[in-house]
Amino acid sequence: MKNRFPFLIALAVTLSACTPKSDPLFGTWTVSKVNVQFDEQLSTPELVKQVGEMEKQNVIKISTDSILTFKGLDIEWQDRISLKNETLLRNGAVFGSWKNGEIVTRSGSPLGEVVVVYRK
Repeated sequence: MKNRFPFLIALAVTLSACTPKSDPLFGTWTVSKVNVQFDEQLSTPELVKQVGEMEKQNVIKISTDSILTFKGLDIEWQDRISLKNETLLRNGAVFGSWKNGEIVTRSGSPLGEVVVVYRK
């Protein structure tokens, strides 16, 4: 029994060192902040508020196999993503940025831009 104890300790240390570390990018991300930057002459305060409320419903899930699932108010899609420096790419196109524990997406329209910040 005394001979097995050092072996068991060595095995435990080895297995804990081999356990994959959790990547901070993987997991579920919810909206923490929305900034709707629409041209005031082309929109109304009610529209800005409505767009902001719709964006707050978004959820992003990133799995360990680099699949991003996006769920919005009336849309859902999945796609493979990659990370280059701090830029999240979806099919080679910019989806958003990942920095300081946040994912930030920007989407443009003829009215202006919507910036959404996601946190775990």
